[in-house]
Amino acid sequence: MKKTLIVLMTIVSIALPVTGLAAELNIKAITAKATADNPQYKNKEAWPDLVGDEYFLKQEWPKARLLIWAHAGKVQKRSDPKIDPKDPVNWIDAATGKAADASPDMDTDLILPDSDVQYRVTPGRLFACRHLTVGSNANYRASVKIFGNVWIRPGGKFYAYRSLMLLGTRDTFFRKDWPEDGVLKKLHDTGARTPFVRAKPKASPWGAGEKMAVSHFFNHNKEDASTEILGYVRNRDEFANKSGTIIVGRGSRLMCGTPAWFKVLEAGTIVLMDGAVIGKSANEFVYGVDIQGTITGGTPDRPLKRDARIGVPYHNWMHLTFEPEIKNHKPQTGGISGSFSGKITCYPALNSDARVVIGWSGIGAWRGYRGRGMTESFFDTYAKLQPKITLWIGEKAELENVRFEDLHRGGIILPDANASKSWKNVTFGDGCLSKDPNDIFREFKKKGHQGPPNLREQSNWPVVKEYISM
Repeated sequence: MKKTLIVLMTIVSIALPVTGLAAELNIKAITAKATADNPQYKNKEAWPDLVGDEYFLKQEWPKARLLIWAHAGKVQKRSDPKIDPKDPVNWIDAATGKAADASPDMDTDLILPDSDVQYRVTPGRLFACRHLTVGSNANYRASVKIFGNVWIRPGGKFYAYRSLMLLGTRDTFFRKDWPEDGVLKKLHDTGARTPFVRAKPKASPWGAGEKMAVSHFFNHNKEDASTEILGYVRNRDEFANKSGTIIVGRGSRLMCGTPAWFKVLEAGTIVLMDGAVIGKSANEFVYGVDIQGTITGGTPDRPLKRDARIGVPYHNWMHLTFEPEIKNHKPQTGGISGSFSGKITCYPALNSDARVVIGWSGIGAWRGYRGRGMTESFFDTYAKLQPKITLWIGEKAELENVRFEDLHRGGIILPDANASKSWKNVTFGDGCLSKDPNDIFREFKKKGHQGPPNLREQSNWPVVKEYISM
């Protein structure tokens, strides 16, 4: 009898705090707001920029469990017992108002409610859910597989460390609203450039490290489905669209940090809508943009009305001599900052001259060589390096309705100079040091497999004076 009583008391002691938290949460108010699981697309206040042709609008979702974090606003100290997000007792089932009876899974929708106080939810290892809403002052931090929509509200923080994996078979959105002060949105909309500042060599308004990032590694693998990026989404390290379609919505931006590649693999597609931008958020001398799959400006049913941009970092194309920051390390000279071996095309709207623009990212901040402190002399030399780009374009690449910007002379390297004859409606903008293809193209034939030259081959390219000067 005594043992039974002790067990009952233990159960009550665990359940009471959750019951109390459930009572404090206004479940009706929380679920009445527009969320990832209940987007309320007709709510103009929540969705002022919807056009009506977005694919995620037409997606139907079967009803699923909706769980609400029971500890919104609870600040945990290091000495406090860990609140485990994998334990169902820490979630409130919206349908019953009671503690959940099973842990979240890939068919569960989650809400981290708005709060006046910052709080964290840290599952600790790989997690899975369907729709996820991160409210104001909520802070999610852990690797996660997501099979539905994501909505990160202003003031909310979401950082998938180490991996964010977007999966599933349905069209979704990933929305991270622009910062409320409007500074970044203005820079984006006006196409403003932020050149290198010697006094603050690593400073970037677009964020560095975990600042403003949604993940360490970003992986998209959805085969026959799409994810539409809304707002400003940046990851800290490698970005890879392995399969499926990522749509960067109108006036939105998708970028990756350094040292890392922004990769679109052969089975991947990125669609850029009006004013959309993809690319790198800083410069360093090894990694850049690698497009093996497809990039389109708009689609046949959603044509482009305004230019969209692929932002490429710049490398040491001027072959400046940098003082090594550590013994036996020599910063790379020359090198390509963008590799294009897939298809790049644009579907302009009727009477529109909108194009996919390939040019410098417009961000001059240096964020390369992780773990290596750069010398003052390095940055003195870097300040002299002009932001012009070098691209490798494979002989099987397809280009149509594309404009290049910010090329130096010899800035496009081809395995076969005749490969460009198959391109359609390709032009060169005022930011290029020359608009004459004879000045811009140079040929490099390599032995063995087709593809961009490796780092050794790039470093050993002949130094031609006209190609390394302004």
